[in-house]
Amino acid sequence: MALGASLLAFIALPAPVAQAAEVLLSQGKPATASSTEGVFSARSAVDGDPGTRWSSAFADPQWLQIDLGASAEISRVVLNWEAAYGTAFRIEVSSNAESWTVVHRTAIGTGGTQSLAVAGTGRYIRMYGTQRATPYGYSLWEFQVYGTGGDPIPAPPLPSDPANPPRLVWSDDFDGAVGGKPDSSKWRADPGTGPNGELEYYTDHRNAALDGAGHLVMEARKEITAGSSCPPDPLSGSTTCQYTSARMNSGATFQFTYGRVEARIKVPKGNGLWPAFWMMGADFLTGRPWPYNGEVDIMEVLGKDVKTAYSTVHAPAYNGGGGIGAPYTLPGNADFSDDFHTWAADWNSRGITYSLDGRTVFSLDKDQVERTRGPWIFDHPSYLILNLAVGGDWPGPTDAGTPFPSKMLVDYVRVYR
Repeated sequence: MALGASLLAFIALPAPVAQAAEVLLSQGKPATASSTEGVFSARSAVDGDPGTRWSSAFADPQWLQIDLGASAEISRVVLNWEAAYGTAFRIEVSSNAESWTVVHRTAIGTGGTQSLAVAGTGRYIRMYGTQRATPYGYSLWEFQVYGTGGDPIPAPPLPSDPANPPRLVWSDDFDGAVGGKPDSSKWRADPGTGPNGELEYYTDHRNAALDGAGHLVMEARKEITAGSSCPPDPLSGSTTCQYTSARMNSGATFQFTYGRVEARIKVPKGNGLWPAFWMMGADFLTGRPWPYNGEVDIMEVLGKDVKTAYSTVHAPAYNGGGGIGAPYTLPGNADFSDDFHTWAADWNSRGITYSLDGRTVFSLDKDQVERTRGPWIFDHPSYLILNLAVGGDWPGPTDAGTPFPSKMLVDYVRVYR
């Protein structure tokens, strides 16, 4: 026994074979479909952009097929469904796009994000839907295929997360003489009528000025703007804008991805007033429509209820009244309009955490949102917006008791990376 053990000590055993790690094989590869609805093309499901999607005709069956470019060992498929999903579908693979082998089958599809473990070999893969959950077609934000082999196109890396601790990269403390205008190297006015049924006309910085004490004053006034067109005013019935106010943004001067965004603000009180501090996806400026660009509301307060503030995100799968957010209050149910308060959003590749005066009030976890609500589209540049709206679908109209002029005061805005 001892001799045998000694001999075995000198026998070299073969080293274990390292298993190749699975990679994303499908992004940017050619995609075709049995049909498409309007502009919702097959390639939109493999473009790596969670804000675009494929949608089919309103009939069964329908399929979406990807050419991986070369034979691959496929280990996992992720289907990120829009609201129109398949309850019954198959995942099939093929070497020639003619003879297909089923690697997954279900008749109880749940929609949302489905991560399916599969085992198959082939150059082509498809989702073959046989029963829809809605009267509409099949619709996928993303069809992701993972495995080894193939001819993958590396996905661009996410931006780096902020440093720990983050460093100040942009700020405005609004220092300057009384009556001075916002710094044009940081802010640009955003003139015009507001969306959402609002009643104001945003002027070209006529309603925004420094107060000489380190504050920006954004002022809503009751004054007619000649030539402008607004929804009918509930008090006068006029469609000429009866109010002016201020809206400005950093879109032309400063855009960023991830960071701590912070502002110290005092909001006004009065029915119909709607102060806000928020961010928009920068691709909105180059023509991508809302909500596909993504919106991050850091602070909204309604003048009719100045004891409640809101933080919300809006994306293609959750927007408007379906946005993901939460209301919150001050200790002791205090009035937000009585003093300045500091709103902040800590934004990184894992999600967003909102805080008020240093106290966490709401958190969004990217993975959880994608599992339960739909694609997370907040991994690209955004810009800052400050505005004071008057009226609109959410705050409702002004009334005889709404004070004019009304002022939103901003002590500072800071971004840390």
